[in-house]
Amino acid sequence: MGLIQNPDLDIIAMIIIVLIVLGTILLLMKEGIDATKITVTGAIIVAVFYLIVFSDWKTGFENNMGYEHVPESFLEALAKTINVEAIVIIFAVSIIVALTKGAGFFDFISLSIVKLTKGDPRKLIIALGGLTFFVSMFFDNLSAIILLGSLTVVITKQLDLNPRPFVLFVGINTIIGGLPTPVSSLPNIIFYNLYANSAHAATKPVNFLSFMVYMFPVAIFFFGIATAYFFFMFRKDILIEVSDEKKEQLGRINPWSGIEERKNIWKSIILLGVLFVGFLLTSIENNPIDVALVALIAAIFGVFLFRTDLKHFLEDGVEWEMIVFFVALFVLMGILTASGALAPLTEILTSVLGTGTPTVRGQILVALIIGAIGLPITGFLNGSSAALIFSYIFKTLPVGIATGLWIGFVLSGNIGGALTPLGSITILMALEILNREGDKISFLQYIVKMLPLTLAFGILSIGYSMFLIAVGW
Repeated sequence: MGLIQNPDLDIIAMIIIVLIVLGTILLLMKEGIDATKITVTGAIIVAVFYLIVFSDWKTGFENNMGYEHVPESFLEALAKTINVEAIVIIFAVSIIVALTKGAGFFDFISLSIVKLTKGDPRKLIIALGGLTFFVSMFFDNLSAIILLGSLTVVITKQLDLNPRPFVLFVGINTIIGGLPTPVSSLPNIIFYNLYANSAHAATKPVNFLSFMVYMFPVAIFFFGIATAYFFFMFRKDILIEVSDEKKEQLGRINPWSGIEERKNIWKSIILLGVLFVGFLLTSIENNPIDVALVALIAAIFGVFLFRTDLKHFLEDGVEWEMIVFFVALFVLMGILTASGALAPLTEILTSVLGTGTPTVRGQILVALIIGAIGLPITGFLNGSSAALIFSYIFKTLPVGIATGLWIGFVLSGNIGGALTPLGSITILMALEILNREGDKISFLQYIVKMLPLTLAFGILSIGYSMFLIAVGW
């Protein structure tokens, strides 16, 4: 029971919690703000407020979070809102990123790309986008833009090219490359793990390989569309020729020149290979090892492979601040859900699905609704927050819905991040990188440039989800 046992205050309390959450998100949009401190503060405020004001805090967790058993302790109930598997994946992948980055693996790959393309802007933008796509498949998007965004500026400046289209293309591909695997973006991690622990997984399980089967083709298609769009939109900067002298200089580049120990490059390849093979092995039926455990095993293997001082590495190599941020975000969105703020939208979607076994027509309408509202919500709310909201809504929908509808939720939680600089930290980082180079792009300028591409992604995402539902997948 809450400390103030007055059911009449519950609706007012819910509205206040919504306002606090929105206020927290708006503060996160402010430049130069400490995102971790703001999110932790917001999570603490809404948790304490929920406990004190709601007449029965347990009922909210039971009715709105779908808990079969609500712990007697409020702190234990809060702990259940945190997706432990997601946090473990973030922790493990941050270790692998630090190991491979320190080995010079990404510098080696980037220099190899420059050498192979010989500075041809058309080949270069496709190669940099492809590299970003690949990195984003296995590492978090923030690491991808930090590793490749600044490097892209250095490469384009050496070639006397305008960095804007190249850096923006890298930024967009952190989002597209974040689609194919369950660990390639935080929205995917959230959706995959919540789905695995929901009633839907019992009737229609999804593993690492089947997730890739659904998502990889659409990601490749989006990459092709984005490439064509950038070639058209920035044709004056891309469809140009590089001098023969410059090509000859680039042809003499030695990618190994900046590598202190060549064996570390091979160690990086081995580590990434172990990680990928491990992920694939989780798709074997009745396999007790899950994706989070594989990521953790690979990280430990990497620490021993590179003979790293574990204590020093845990202090300086792991992104602890990012982990704390996501723990707080899980609590913040968990309390928002427990307060009943998402119940009206859930009821609307449930009514559209109809009573009994969900109909194909009802699921297609839900896919349309989620696709339509998902783009602006993700674009202005940020992908991580939107993904948590959508995942909780999906979890409460009737059992028996098509996996294709779930894919629609996953796409909505990702693609909208390209709509505005607020939707994805990688887009913000890309604009900040350009800003440091004196190429400032305003909020409105970015939206005008990228709106046609993002709308195309949104429409295609809805169409893909509808197609999967229609064929019974």
